[in-house]
Amino acid sequence: MQISNFTPNDIHPFLSMAKDEGWISTRRELAFLLERSPQGCLVCHDGEKPVGFVTAVRHGKSGWIGNLLVAAGERGRGIGTALFKQAMQVLQRADVLTIWLTASSVGRPIYERNGFAVCDRIRRWEGMGGEPDVSTAAKKMDSGWEEIDFLGWGDDRTALLTHAVDGGSVRGSEGGFLVVQNLGNHQQIGPYGALNLSTAETLLDGIQQGGATMLDVPAANRAASKLLTSRGFTVCSEVDLMYAGQPPAYHPEYIFGLASMGSMG
Repeated sequence: MQISNFTPNDIHPFLSMAKDEGWISTRRELAFLLERSPQGCLVCHDGEKPVGFVTAVRHGKSGWIGNLLVAAGERGRGIGTALFKQAMQVLQRADVLTIWLTASSVGRPIYERNGFAVCDRIRRWEGMGGEPDVSTAAKKMDSGWEEIDFLGWGDDRTALLTHAVDGGSVRGSEGGFLVVQNLGNHQQIGPYGALNLSTAETLLDGIQQGGATMLDVPAANRAASKLLTSRGFTVCSEVDLMYAGQPPAYHPEYIFGLASMGSMG
């Protein structure tokens, strides 16, 4: 087995493997990660065959490990652990202070043994959503939205926000923002940040009803849970939000939706 850097030729095998696992991943997401963090996009080959993947991307002084995936028939050989440890090394060499990831109940003990601690749960909500009202939708990212995102995550994630906005439809105000991104047959709400519940309600109610829509939300944001429940959304899955390194300035009350479905924050 050999671990090397991911290339554009590895995108299709990754997406095929991710689809088999029921993951919602896109070619655009992988292209962004390759451009933003080429050293953090790793693939494990057994001969000519790709058998595992992981990505690691830096946001300011923090980093995010995601997309850790091992082919079903190759598990139990230490591939996932080797990929995870190399992704950690990539971020540590980049001098990040905090490393984030989301973990299933199966993966959590592995990460705890490597210094990660649980700080929240991330709930995936599903309901009916749609595109922002075109009469009031913003055309680009407002400079104040980075500050709202910073309040939630304690870091500068401008590149990630710009990526999401460029590929989605945006609704924003002085006190918050909401992006709707396409995910194949689904849509994702996120990033979605607000200074208060009133603003979050206005932003959510400003999107027209449409197809199946998902968003990942910190469980600690109880206002978000009440809002989504009142709008007919239901929780379909949960994972642990974990970090290692310096405790983050994390304030989930400002986070109403993550920018990605667990892969990069």
